[in-house]
Amino acid sequence: MRTKIVGRGSGWTAAPEEFTRNKGTCGRKRICFVGASYKFVHKVLRDMLLVGGFEDCELVVHDIDEMPMNLVADLLDKIARQQKTRIKVSRTLDRREALKGADAVVLSITIGGDESDARSAEAAFKYGIFTGIGDTLGPAAFARNLRTIPFVVQLIKEMEELCPKAAMLNFTNPMSALTGAMARYSELPVYGLCHSADELFRYFANVFRCRKSDVTMEIGGVNHQAFVTKLWIKGEDRTKDILEATQASDAMLEDGLNAHRETVRLQQDVYKVLGAWPSTGEDHLAEFYPFWFTERRAGQFGFHLRHPVKPGRPPHGRRKCPEIIHYWTYGPEPVGDLHLLTTEHAHELLWAHFTGEPYTRVLNVLNKGEFIRNIPKDACVEVLATVKGSRITADPIELPTAVHAHVQRWCAIHDLNIRAALTCDRQLAKQALMLDPFMKDFYDIDPLLEEFLACLEPWLPRGWFAQGASTPGLGAGNGNGKHAKRSGKKKLASV
Repeated sequence: MRTKIVGRGSGWTAAPEEFTRNKGTCGRKRICFVGASYKFVHKVLRDMLLVGGFEDCELVVHDIDEMPMNLVADLLDKIARQQKTRIKVSRTLDRREALKGADAVVLSITIGGDESDARSAEAAFKYGIFTGIGDTLGPAAFARNLRTIPFVVQLIKEMEELCPKAAMLNFTNPMSALTGAMARYSELPVYGLCHSADELFRYFANVFRCRKSDVTMEIGGVNHQAFVTKLWIKGEDRTKDILEATQASDAMLEDGLNAHRETVRLQQDVYKVLGAWPSTGEDHLAEFYPFWFTERRAGQFGFHLRHPVKPGRPPHGRRKCPEIIHYWTYGPEPVGDLHLLTTEHAHELLWAHFTGEPYTRVLNVLNKGEFIRNIPKDACVEVLATVKGSRITADPIELPTAVHAHVQRWCAIHDLNIRAALTCDRQLAKQALMLDPFMKDFYDIDPLLEEFLACLEPWLPRGWFAQGASTPGLGAGNGNGKHAKRSGKKKLASV
């Protein structure tokens, strides 16, 4: 049954989440939010208060922009006071001050904001490449990695200095590349959190009309494309029934607190071919394959596409605060919907890290324990894993051949993205674009890369523009492309 939230709430429709209250307390912990995200930060506090045990925590909000920093901190403070907790909320524009002594860091940022994303989508469109959400795979996501990976690696190094016992909880996309980069370059616990695969527990509970706790899955892949290879309902293997059951159900993927619902048409179609159920709804799923973001199919499925705008458009400014978030913060009524658990579940990971009490959920982590067999150990994979303190375990799985081939390719693209971003190496960057399923023309690789570097220059490491940093250009098969001396020494680029 779905519940209509009225009165002090947002008016959204939500399916209440199951949860169990914690026993005891995690003690005095300092949780630092790097990035004043309107979407994620308040959700973490909501869930912490619902499950209990975090009453003595200090929350620190850091951003480089004072306006969203103050708004989000004000919202957290209003929630904390409304619920009569001892939680303290502070804010600072100084990142080092924010990190100092932290027990956990929650990351939710966009380097360059909406303007940098728009420039990336516009550049890609010049070469006939559509961009949907643009934060996972595809040339626009590649461009995000170039400007974000150097920052997150610098951040994790700062954490080693200022809060060496902290865990990193990353909400930022591209999830696989950013989480993988931080985990490669640090011994601190690094986890990527995304509700897309974890949401499948609730989805299948709705399909099979059971409790979420009755659903068990074997699942593995990369962020936004993890695959359910086995499914049990109340201990009974129902893998063979997935397609028929989902077709007979009107259940949709949903985030009730954000009023967002997605159909599963593409998931069903992919399942028919691969025999494994992929995570995420249509927009995110389509970004992993070259079949749907085409002139022929985009309109058919009603995808949201980032189309280019006319030349001379005004620059994008700050991201607009959602009306409900602003109202909750400064409106006359109490904050609504505090009785609803969100779909992010960062609170459970924090509890597991702080107390050593085990918690199992779908996470993005390095494949060190070969959680997915025959995938590189330094690849960031999305698997069902158990966290207990700083220790992480998972039952190894073996993906079907076709699924494994997809995941292997995506991991290779992420690896090239990481190495290119940290060394400002054009050759590695071109290799990443060559493997990208959305590149339509081999001879567009070189000019698209150079266009990305030019339009994103304000947010990129200086190493990309150092003398001799370019590599031989790609002429259209006739050897007439530009040729320049390659950069010799590879080193970590400064931010």
